[in-house]
Amino acid sequence: MGETLEALHRLQAVELQIAEIRSQRDIKFRRVEVQRRRLQQANERIEELTAAVRRKQVAMDALSLEVSSREASVVKHREALNNAKTNKEYSTILAAMNTEKADTGKIESQVLERMEEIQSINKEIAQVEEEKKAYTEALAETEEKLAAFDKRNNKETTRLTAERKVCESGIAPTTLLSFNRVAAHHEGEAMAVVGKVHPKRDDYVCTGCNLKISLEIVNILQSRDEIQLCKCCGRILFVESSVAKSS
Repeated sequence: MGETLEALHRLQAVELQIAEIRSQRDIKFRRVEVQRRRLQQANERIEELTAAVRRKQVAMDALSLEVSSREASVVKHREALNNAKTNKEYSTILAAMNTEKADTGKIESQVLERMEEIQSINKEIAQVEEEKKAYTEALAETEEKLAAFDKRNNKETTRLTAERKVCESGIAPTTLLSFNRVAAHHEGEAMAVVGKVHPKRDDYVCTGCNLKISLEIVNILQSRDEIQLCKCCGRILFVESSVAKSS
């Protein structure tokens, strides 16, 4: 392996450690985000249900007011019955009073329906409040774990970042750009060793994706200090000493 590939190999070792810490942190951060979304959804649902209760309460109050008005009208009809002077007048007033009573009964049924609907919604609100409580506790727990993880690994991340810069110092900018691009695509794994399929045959593969690697590429890697990318996965290829000797 030439100086460039040696430098990239050292950089790869550091990059993989950084990527591992980043991967673990991402998992913990996603768990925090899940709990935040659940908590937000619970709050939104509570707001939605509370608004529904308010609307139904307004409608029920209006119906109750109408019931009171109709009951007052029935009282007036009763008084009018006592003062009726003819049978026809009496019958007319009685019919009007009975109609008022029937309508009042229908409206009272609607009031009861609204009351039941409000009770049902309030029950659901109570259930969501319990869920919200659980989400709040889970969020606090996941945030605490994330903070603890950061506290444990901040020093190591700082050390690795500094070490990475040292490794980068001896690498050409264009080569480093290629490395960083591949590393970002493969979660830090920018390089792949060339593997020999059979010890007695010149059959080689990229161990990153198992694509066949030509003997020409293997020879270039053994004789020149330049990078060669796998045509399938894009990783930077390198040959280990054992492969170099056997070929």
